[in-house]
Amino acid sequence: MDGIALHSPYDPVREARRFVEANIGQYAPSAVVVLGEGLGYVSAAVESLYPGVRLIRIFYSNEIMTMGTARGPGAAVRSGAGVDVWARSGPAWCPGMKGGLSAFLAASLGELDLEGLRLIEWPPSARIFPAVSRNANEAVRLLVRELNGSFATTLAAGRVWMRNAISNFLAMDSTLVGELCPADRPVVIAAPGPSLEDAASLIAEVRSRVELWALPSSSLLLRDRGLSPDLLVMTDPGYYSLYHVHSAAPSCPFAMPLSAARGVWDLPRTGRQDLPAAPFLLAQPVFFEKALLEQAGVEAPLVAPHGTVAATALDLALASTGGPVIVAGLDMCARDISLHARPNAFDRLLHLQSTRLSPHYSLSFRRAAAQRFEQVRGAAGVRASPSLRTYAGWFNELRPDFAPRTYRLLPSRVQLDGMRALDAASLRQLFEGSPESPRGPRLRSHGAFPRRDERHRIIDRLLKGWTDELAQAHTAAASFEGLDLLGHSPSILPLAYHIEPQRLLETRRKSRLGDSTGAVAAAKEMLERCIDFLRVISEKTGAAA
Repeated sequence: MDGIALHSPYDPVREARRFVEANIGQYAPSAVVVLGEGLGYVSAAVESLYPGVRLIRIFYSNEIMTMGTARGPGAAVRSGAGVDVWARSGPAWCPGMKGGLSAFLAASLGELDLEGLRLIEWPPSARIFPAVSRNANEAVRLLVRELNGSFATTLAAGRVWMRNAISNFLAMDSTLVGELCPADRPVVIAAPGPSLEDAASLIAEVRSRVELWALPSSSLLLRDRGLSPDLLVMTDPGYYSLYHVHSAAPSCPFAMPLSAARGVWDLPRTGRQDLPAAPFLLAQPVFFEKALLEQAGVEAPLVAPHGTVAATALDLALASTGGPVIVAGLDMCARDISLHARPNAFDRLLHLQSTRLSPHYSLSFRRAAAQRFEQVRGAAGVRASPSLRTYAGWFNELRPDFAPRTYRLLPSRVQLDGMRALDAASLRQLFEGSPESPRGPRLRSHGAFPRRDERHRIIDRLLKGWTDELAQAHTAAASFEGLDLLGHSPSILPLAYHIEPQRLLETRRKSRLGDSTGAVAAAKEMLERCIDFLRVISEKTGAAA
């Protein structure tokens, strides 16, 4: 192709085998991503050298993929999702397929696949299709960064999520159900980036025509500008989410998953007195939240976690209305040392810590420096951290059918291709002639939410069932090979992932390297620690009952 041979004309099998041996090495990987797959020789070499490995194939040309179908190691079949799946070689993608490469990779790889993941690119394909190669490498790089960030979050917060979910479930005497907004009502989401200070006056101009949703760290500025939100979306499991809320005391209902910060039920009641101090629950695809909601008979909207509450709020808004969804303050960067729109509850904390020798400005500088911000190319004074770059990558991959009605008000210099830019004039034009109408969610108390004694029984049953499954796997561990014991029950792997993710990764690594004895020993230690964690929760919830 273009004068470049895709494979050796003499011995393509041997050529591919040498390439794979040189780029993967002696030990079997957990998964292999082949970029620029040709006529199937590279995948065949991977399968021959590492039997049973998970293989993800990225073709740079539909023509090459079609030709490789006949020569590849497996027969191609068509799946219901419109993605070609190779009988022995796993999922495959090429330009022109339904769904982008980033979405394909996200569906094919998970956080635990990072341990032992190998990425190889067939050099002739990279030379023939340089633009496709650059895009593919960038897509993989972004996904790996997102998965690393997500796993790091699980390491830090997995146990907290479980504790919060159980504690919130026991303490909430009710939850809210209903519609978060009218079906075609525009929604403005106030994120806490520095540009929200400029956007607040524009939001005030259209306030009577939109639903205004706040995030915890933007609620104090909204209160300062006289903008009362209709809904507050909260997902963070830590203390500071509630600290922001306590500082602003918004009068609106809350939307949150069970794993969010504890204490919403105990906040001061400054809003609608006809509603109980209860949240509108969101469902995340996490096994313990799913179990609790099912047992309670709560049908909550499913919203995938993204590491940032702004993404959750955007997902929720797009699912709740068919109208425009506008996000303000979504900067994905800092302005010099300003990390958030002001006033902000964090600034209050810094003021309380300031002294003559360590003034507020100096504390703000040190806090910004600790975030590892880097200069955004071509934008003086604009800096972005690695975590903000990761979040920006997610916003760049919004579903194409959502893009026409997803907007970003007063966008920063960090580009988000998945959202349309809105300046002051275009915002006014968007709402020109639109009528004012009553706003606010249509919520009511969940009449069938379980009583407290029943909720305690639900928790007791779940904790006992999970503990018994872990104990049975621990007893049977000696008779299982490698990681077989993790498939002994559908609950064991997700329990280990949230309670002991580091030891789970270590167990998988030892198994991958052929150390069956070490893998079983690591798995038994992991199971013991999971059992101890659940027993402590059981003792505390039993004492509370």
